[in-house]
Amino acid sequence: MKTCFYLLPLLLFLAHHAAAADAPAVAVAETTEGPSAERLAELTKLSSRRVPIKLEDYLAKVAASNLGYAAQRYNVSVAEAAIMASKVFKNPELQIGNMRDISNSGGQRLPGFYNGYINQTFELGGKRRERQLVARKNYAAVSSTLQSFLQNLRLDASEAYAEAIAMGQGAAQLQRTATLLKDLLQAQQERQKAGDISDVDLLQTRVEVRQFEAELLKAQGQATNAELGLNAYLGPKFSSTHWQPVGTLDVTPQSTDLFKLLSSAIRNRPDLVAMRHRRDAAAENIKLEKANRVPDLTVGVGWTNSTYSGNTTSPQPNYNMVGMQFSLPLPIWNRNKAGIASAQAQASQAQLELDAAEVQAGVDVRQALSLYGIARQRVELYQAGALKDADAALEKRVLSYKRGGSSLLELLDAQRKANEVWESFYSAQSDYARAVIELHRAAGIWIIHF
Repeated sequence: MKTCFYLLPLLLFLAHHAAAADAPAVAVAETTEGPSAERLAELTKLSSRRVPIKLEDYLAKVAASNLGYAAQRYNVSVAEAAIMASKVFKNPELQIGNMRDISNSGGQRLPGFYNGYINQTFELGGKRRERQLVARKNYAAVSSTLQSFLQNLRLDASEAYAEAIAMGQGAAQLQRTATLLKDLLQAQQERQKAGDISDVDLLQTRVEVRQFEAELLKAQGQATNAELGLNAYLGPKFSSTHWQPVGTLDVTPQSTDLFKLLSSAIRNRPDLVAMRHRRDAAAENIKLEKANRVPDLTVGVGWTNSTYSGNTTSPQPNYNMVGMQFSLPLPIWNRNKAGIASAQAQASQAQLELDAAEVQAGVDVRQALSLYGIARQRVELYQAGALKDADAALEKRVLSYKRGGSSLLELLDAQRKANEVWESFYSAQSDYARAVIELHRAAGIWIIHF
């Protein structure tokens, strides 16, 4: 009964400690709050003036401030912690016990025993070494996956940058058209006052000017949205900045040789490198599972104290004993065949996934190179003379109209055709820039310049 009395406070203490350990989790769940005032002010800060920025500077800010990339970096920290955990030895186990006679009392009580043991388990079969190798391979895979995320992030940001440039060029072209039409409207007003043209011609010119101004506002709005969209790849500290891309879409791929592109893709694409590391980790895991067949040895050292007893039937003096024990599971029923078979299947699966990804990488390179060739031909077609011809035709039509040789409708039609040619050229340039970016993505090339 006294032993039960001694154990009762201990049980109450353990129950109180367990309840205290659970309390913070409940408190956190109940006190979840929104963003702080400083964070809210940072996210809702009003946009400021436009800030010119080059592609290299923009990509540097993307890598330094993108929250998605910052979150992905924690995967590397987790993998580093896994390497540390793989090196740790098992903790020793301490056992303390007490046994007392509860059938007798007083001088007739039989001797009691106080026991203390320390047990240490030693891993055999090279488990710790194989566990470290698996952790290192997984760390390499996670690091390569992070590099793949950064590469795709940079290329996605480059596409957004190119789109903003293309939208700005289209808006600038419409701005030039609107300026030309305003000058034409002013000339028409003077000619109408002089009686050279009718009121109908003047009204038609005003309608065309208003229509082009509406198209200009739409194009400027799209260009502004494209520029504001650049902040999607940056951190919240840049959310109030209105970036203005600087440069043109005259971009050249690093290489157009199919063999070099295929070799670069197979060797350098970080997603393929990550898959190779995962394959190697799966192969090392087979060795780890085979090492797990070897049972672990547990060594224990113990001390026992027997108390004095004056029992008339079995008197006993006070004495101490020390001992050592060994524990080794007998691998009779479980030889870890299931674990080995599972690891072998995962290794085969990882190899097949890598083979399929390498085949797909080759397809990606060939498709990207084909699209690049078509996009380049489109741009060269416009640069070869279509743009000059459109501008020359418009200029001649303007001169002819001023001399009375062309009608207003003919002039406006020439202006529309010139705008269509330039808009098609800017669209072709934008497609060309995206084709170069996708070619670099398929080949695992990081460098891009506008």
